[in-house]
Amino acid sequence: MEFEIIWIAFEGRTIAISSTDDAWSFLSEWPGGMYPEMAHRAGIALTRAESGIGTVAEARQAFVDFCVDAEILAAID
Repeated sequence: MEFEIIWIAFEGRTIAISSTDDAWSFLSEWPGGMYPEMAHRAGIALTRAESGIGTVAEARQAFVDFCVDAEILAAID
């Protein structure tokens, strides 16, 4: 499911996250010890969106919240 792009900076790379699949891919590689609660919330929101219980907008916001807490949002001009 597509959503507005979220740019993140992680391990020296700038990554564009533009779908729930991209978000899942990133979360699957996220080191579990850092910000686990927000990563878990993002995963729940992604699952809800994919199952039709929640919205893609809610999933995107949960992922953005995780990115803010993890300080990985990239400043893109």
